[in-house]
Amino acid sequence: MRNEGEPLLWHRVKREVRRLSAGNLEIFNKLRGLLLRNLSIRGLYLRFLAGRITFVNAQGTRSLATIVQIPGQTDPCYSPFNKGIAHALCAAGYRVVRFDFKGQAINQAKHKLTDREVDAFCEQLIHRCQQLSRASNTPLILVGKSLGGAIVTKALNRTGAAGCVVLGYPFHKEGSQWDRLSHLQDIRKPVFIIQGEDDRYGDKNLVTGLTLSESINVVWIAQARHGFKHHMPALKDALVGACQTLLNG
Repeated sequence: MRNEGEPLLWHRVKREVRRLSAGNLEIFNKLRGLLLRNLSIRGLYLRFLAGRITFVNAQGTRSLATIVQIPGQTDPCYSPFNKGIAHALCAAGYRVVRFDFKGQAINQAKHKLTDREVDAFCEQLIHRCQQLSRASNTPLILVGKSLGGAIVTKALNRTGAAGCVVLGYPFHKEGSQWDRLSHLQDIRKPVFIIQGEDDRYGDKNLVTGLTLSESINVVWIAQARHGFKHHMPALKDALVGACQTLLNG
C-alpha cells in the first residue's frame, strides 16, 4: 500500500525491488541507500555542483581578513553547522568564503578516502587560495572542520595563508586508509586545533600522546564531542579568538 505523500516513483521502485528480491531485505536496503545518497538534495549537490558554487559572507566592503572555510566529510558547506560558523566569523568582521571540493560525491558512497584523493582536495584548496590572494590584499586564514581540518593543515604551507584553525581534528578513525598524522609534525605556520575532550576521533588522552609540530596549539573544550553539539557558543568564541591571535601574529 502506498503511504500518503509518498512519491509514486519511489513507491513503484520499492514494490519492484520487493518482488525481485523475494523478501531479501538486505538488497532492498542497499538499493534504497544508493538512491537516497544520489537523489537527495545533498547527493545531487555534491555530484553536480560541488566545486562550482562558492558561498560568501561579508559585512560591508572592508574586512579584517578573508577566511576560507572547508567543511567536513558529511556536512556540505551549506549545512546549518557551517552556516552558523560562517555567520559568527562574519559578525566578528571577517569575509568568509566557503565551498566544497569537486569529487566530494565519493563521500556519499561510504567510500574510504585514499591519500591520493586527499591530496587532490589539497590541490584544489591551494588553487582557490591563490585566486583569492590575487583578488585581495587582506590576510588569508583557513578554517576546516574534521576532514576539512586535515586538508587545510596538509595544504597550509603552500597556500600563502597566515595560519589555520581546525574544528575537531580526526586524529584517528578505525579502518581509515589515508595518513592523518605525518604532516602534523612538519607544519611551519601557526595552527589552532579546537578539540572536544571527548572527541571519538581524538580525545584528550590520545592527542596528548602524539608528536605534533611546535606550531600547533590545541584548545580543549570540556565534555565536547566531535560534532560540538551543545557546545557551539564555546566553539565559536574559541574560533574567533584563534583567528584574532593569527592576525596579531
